[in-house]
Amino acid sequence: MAASFVVREMKTKAEMDAIMDVIWTANYDPYDTYAQLFFPVLGYTASAREAAMAESKDRFWETHNSTPTSNWFYVENVTTGQVVGCAQWEIHTQNPFKAGAPTPRAPWWPEGEYRDFCEEIVRQVYTPRTNWMRRPHLALNWMAVLPTCRGKGIGSLLMSIGTERADALGVECWMEASGMGKKLYEKHGFRSLFKMHFDMERKNASDVWRKCMHELTPTSVYPMWRPKHGIWELEGDSIQFPWERGAA
Repeated sequence: MAASFVVREMKTKAEMDAIMDVIWTANYDPYDTYAQLFFPVLGYTASAREAAMAESKDRFWETHNSTPTSNWFYVENVTTGQVVGCAQWEIHTQNPFKAGAPTPRAPWWPEGEYRDFCEEIVRQVYTPRTNWMRRPHLALNWMAVLPTCRGKGIGSLLMSIGTERADALGVECWMEASGMGKKLYEKHGFRSLFKMHFDMERKNASDVWRKCMHELTPTSVYPMWRPKHGIWELEGDSIQFPWERGAA
């Protein structure tokens, strides 16, 4: 008998912990360099990995509770109760970048070049957002599905919870997508606007920085946009893209 799934909104620390277990598992199969920037394992032992997982669970829970725009959802297998997928949708009812891009900080890394490298990646993500995401919108920040549960419609359930909320509010949607998720997002009305590369070259780079470039530079991402209600063609009018004059 085919498994049935239900989407729930995350409310408790236990639910957040289960979500993080999904994210950790999903981002090692296939291995996602971008995720490793946010979940560093500072050592080579099983205990180092366990400590990293525990730190990330506490950090994401605290960040969620201090971020009014944060909304986490997860998909549960109704029969087993297992959490099999998750997504974070941020709901912005006004321009979140009126004061410009936030200062990137990555205190989960020890002080030094690894932290500097991570903060530069975050800066390269957030600086363009100040030009693109100026209108009310929903932004998909995280999505993950257990490798053993992919291809069962779980990603679509998590996408629909966000796009339906956006349509009810009459706002557009944004994300930076990996190549792996791009086709799913297109099915839900998103289109890729261009391909974004990370420039981590540094003059007279140290050996540590070059090691970071080799191990931690993410693959290119696709900024994707979904206009209000997913409508790309308007009779007698044209779509106003977010970077056009008057879009703020």
